[in-house]
Amino acid sequence: MIEESGKRRRTMAEKRQLFMEMSNPNSLCSTFCSGYRNAGNYCCCYCLFSCFPLVTGGCACSPWACSGCFPSPCSEGRGKLTVFSVKAMLATMCGGKILDKLRYIFSQISDSSGLLVFPKFDQFLREVLKLPTAVFEGPSFGYTEHSLRACFPQQKKVMLNMFLDTLMADPPPQCLVWLPLMHRLAHVENVFHPVECSYCHCESMMGFRYRCQQCHNYQLCQSCFWRGHASGPHSNQHQMKEHSSW
Repeated sequence: MIEESGKRRRTMAEKRQLFMEMSNPNSLCSTFCSGYRNAGNYCCCYCLFSCFPLVTGGCACSPWACSGCFPSPCSEGRGKLTVFSVKAMLATMCGGKILDKLRYIFSQISDSSGLLVFPKFDQFLREVLKLPTAVFEGPSFGYTEHSLRACFPQQKKVMLNMFLDTLMADPPPQCLVWLPLMHRLAHVENVFHPVECSYCHCESMMGFRYRCQQCHNYQLCQSCFWRGHASGPHSNQHQMKEHSSW
């Protein structure tokens, strides 16, 4: 009983450590990159397979916490995931600057001359688009055979700057529209706004704040704005400005 209690405490401590590290601005390097180097999984071969215990050991987290990052295992099953799949998911979901994330992702899908390898980018799209599919957004953002060319319809040679310009454009490619939004959500989830929501009358807001550009001092919390709530003279057709700080 004492031993089982100790294991549970260690598991909970590992989960808390994982969440803290993954939300850290430097987690891209400090958490999973160093974890893979320590586990010997530093090669970039995207068809290499790694047993799940090795992956979780390299990431310094419990199997429960790590499995929550991935919508499904590889098609071959048997508790295995590709190293590339793990890298793609963790690079996408961890904390840090989106520019640093995209630079790291490009390093995994480019050749030694700095050119994008389209089959690797296609594999990246297959993996990362499992995330919106896992939350039932597959019809809008799931992988299709046209996803690759939708990102780079004309270019035959894509280098880092073009890759960054395309994925950070406003708007980005349709299949990746959710990516910068997810990053912004993670960045502002703990931002406090000491102002009342004009619809639900909550005394303060967390996350995004939306201010009407037509109605004087009409502001909505992100929950009310996303649900399309409106009151008084305000209309959903009015232009709103998004604020991520107070």
